Amino acid sequence: MELFTESLKKARNYGLGEFLEIIGELSQESTKKGLLDRKQKELITLGMALAKQCRRCVDIHTEVAKRLGASDHELLQVRKTALFLLASPEHQTELWHAWKDSWREFSLSKGCMDRRCRELIGLGIALIHQQARLIELHVEAALDYGASPEEIFEVMPIALLMDGAPALSQIPYLVYALERAQQHLLVSEA
Repeated sequence: MELFTESLKKARNYGLGEFLEIIGELSQESTKKGLLDRKQKELITLGMALAKQCRRCVDIHTEVAKRLGASDHELLQVRKTALFLLASPEHQTELWHAWKDSWREFSLSKGCMDRRCRELIGLGIALIHQQARLIELHVEAALDYGASPEEIFEVMPIALLMDGAPALSQIPYLVYALERAQQHLLVSEA
């Protein structure tokens, strides 16, 4: 998170060339082990590749995930997560509430992948699809399931790698969602 924050500060003062260099540095961060291990990061990346419907990206990230020890069942869970997110309705309607309830049931279901990881995959997909409502939903749920703010921020460099500038535009939504979710947790604990 520290490198991420420092890079954002630098980006305000630089031109396009320097900005692209910073994006490159952040993208390299996505492949390093941090609080999220390499397999988790690869599963998040695969979820984004599936949501972008990039066949080449799906093939590459499926193979890397397998090399890192991902099981066929985990890969299936990522596919189901991407499918769920691609089916989310656009507007606050009855359908949204039904979708949200269905997502919660899926997220709470038992499987080989922990709930925190499912929510981080969902967050990555929400970032590249620029869906503020889903960013907020997945940040709050990830925190509820034990993700730290730093783990949540580790999803952003992966989104930058997969989507570049469009994902970058979602940083304010991510920060807002995290602040709001943390306030909500403080209120509910009091």
